[in-house]
Parts: sequence; C-alpha cells; structure tokens
Amino acid sequence: KQCRDENGFKCHLTSDSHLRQMKIFRDNAPGIMDDFSAEFEKGYVETLRRRHGTQRMNANNVYQEVIQDKHHVHMNSTKWTTLTDFVQYLGKKGICVVEETERGWYVTYIERDPTLLARQEAQRRKAEADQREERLAAERREVLRME
Repeated sequence: KQCRDENGFKCHLTSDSHLRQMKIFRDNAPGIMDDFSAEFEKGYVETLRRRHGTQRMNANNVYQEVIQDKHHVHMNSTKWTTLTDFVQYLGKKGICVVEETERGWYVTYIERDPTLLARQEAQRRKAEADQREERLAAERREVLRME
C-alpha cells in the first residue's frame, strides 16, 4: 500500500527493510531464483496433477488456478519471464506433453506414479480377461445351440 504513488514508491526503495532485502538478494541471486523457481514449478505441477490428472488443459487456466492460492509464488520471482517459457520448460523436462494451438498453450500431465500405473495396468488386464471370458462363454452358448 505504500507504493501507490511515486513518492510512496521512492520511500519504499530507500527504506531500510528494502535495502536489507536487496543486499540479501544481491549476495545470493541465483540461489534465491532457483528456490523460487522450484517452488513455483512444484505448485504448478501439483495443481495440474491433482485437479486435472492426465487431462489436456489450457496452461493459462491452470496458472489462474495456481495464483488463486494466496501463498503462491509469483512467476516474476522465477527464472521464467513468461508462462510460455515455463510451459516449454515442462515439455523439455518431460513432465508434461505440451501443445501450441491457435487458442494458446495446452499441457497434459504425464503420470509417473508407480502405484497408480500398476493399478491402471491391473485394471486393464482385468478388463481384457473379462472380455476374453465373455467371448468364450458366447462361443460355448453358440456350440450348445448348434447341438
């Protein structure tokens, strides 16, 4: 609230607390940026994973959900200057499948949780076994009908 006008902003820039924080940042800028970037990435990916799973989502919509949390890390305190840069980073790192369309960037989370993948594989095998059993039962009924 102190930065609402030019004089307030000038007072903020010359305040002891601001100067102290800038000295701390100056002494360890890369480390601080990396920490904020990792925290932002974690929050974004968690939001994508928990709320949308492996569903294809507009990257900006996910970002809007992230910033609704009042304790979120601002993107301007990270190493990425734009959401596009961040989304492309997620794609290069293999966390998400990334697509650019005329409507914007879309991300799809790639599930790598071993327990969830094992559960999905077991469900797939059970469904295949059920189909096989159903097909055999139908063949048996057909043979009995022919006799």
